Amino acid sequence: MIDNTLITKPSYVAHSMDKLSDIISKMKENKMWTVPVIKDRKLIGLISYKDLLSRRVSLETKAINIMSPSVTVQIDEDINRLIAKFYTTKARVIPVINEKREFIGLVTRESLLSYLLKANEIPENRTAREYMTSPATSIDENDSIARARWLMIRDNISRLPATKEYRLTGIISARDIVDALYSVSGRKRESIMKDEERVMAMPVKEIMKYPVITANGKDSLTDVVEKLLKFRISGMPVMEGDRLSGVISGLDIIKAVAEKMQLSIPIEAKIPQELKSNLEFKANIDDILERYLSKIERLTEVINFKVSFKEEMRSSTGNKKLYTAMVRVTTKIGDYVARDTDWEPVVALKNAVEKIEERILRKLRKIEESNKKGIKAEEA
Repeated sequence: MIDNTLITKPSYVAHSMDKLSDIISKMKENKMWTVPVIKDRKLIGLISYKDLLSRRVSLETKAINIMSPSVTVQIDEDINRLIAKFYTTKARVIPVINEKREFIGLVTRESLLSYLLKANEIPENRTAREYMTSPATSIDENDSIARARWLMIRDNISRLPATKEYRLTGIISARDIVDALYSVSGRKRESIMKDEERVMAMPVKEIMKYPVITANGKDSLTDVVEKLLKFRISGMPVMEGDRLSGVISGLDIIKAVAEKMQLSIPIEAKIPQELKSNLEFKANIDDILERYLSKIERLTEVINFKVSFKEEMRSSTGNKKLYTAMVRVTTKIGDYVARDTDWEPVVALKNAVEKIEERILRKLRKIEESNKKGIKAEEA
């Protein structure tokens, strides 16, 4: 059962028909990154700064129309399952629900890291240098906010170190961009559109935060966690002297804990040896698998995720091979299989997992429609 010390009661909960203008105001007021959306005491989704970054919608939009599906944990699940879910879904928060799907509270990355720190589960003698993401995706402080937004969406990240002549000068987050975009409420549509264009064209240095809280490459993971919790930040740049070496986040620490505890992650990939020896290919495959497992886990619980490749033929010149990627996913709502063939195995895999994702979405829509019909029948 999930320890009560892990669960936080959010200071604000949105309801399905709340307006975005009110939600953003409460997010700012309560310094919340993610807000749960509730209907009849049941969790129906989440709204986060990352959602608002990826698409611009009217401040009159209702919560039910902009929320995203959420990965959840049952109150009776164990800590190992919770850690694995954070690791595979890259979630910022995970809502806790009971068997009726009624909302109980949130487990945040911060509350999990605090729990793991007190339990002495942070790996000893491991450093930031070993677990940071390197090289860091960064941006020049004179580049536009539009480019910063594009990089965040492309790389699925929520912060960017800002530099000037390769020297760290600040940091910009998804929250900074969204706050700037949505600070134009109460104006006419034409004025809002002009202001959006103005904000997107502004240089990053206009809204970035500084000075920047950083870690050193040789800092222990325990020191990193303590700094993240002390300053209430989700991640920070890692420096080697004056040089930006990488970025480390709470998620990287959770990954280290998952490895230490040897938690089973539901991914199995059978890759031909000749492809396995290609480090760039392997990195691309790992990125696709982690990204899509994360997306699918937010839709439904994933029990197993298997990938295999088969060589179909060679090109007439013999220097290219045609590959078929096959993906098998076992979930709580059914089993799914998809294949795709391409001269680029990475493209074949991406197309196959996208087919799986679309089929799961179709199944969930059918389930939702069926539930609505059932409710209407009961009311009649």
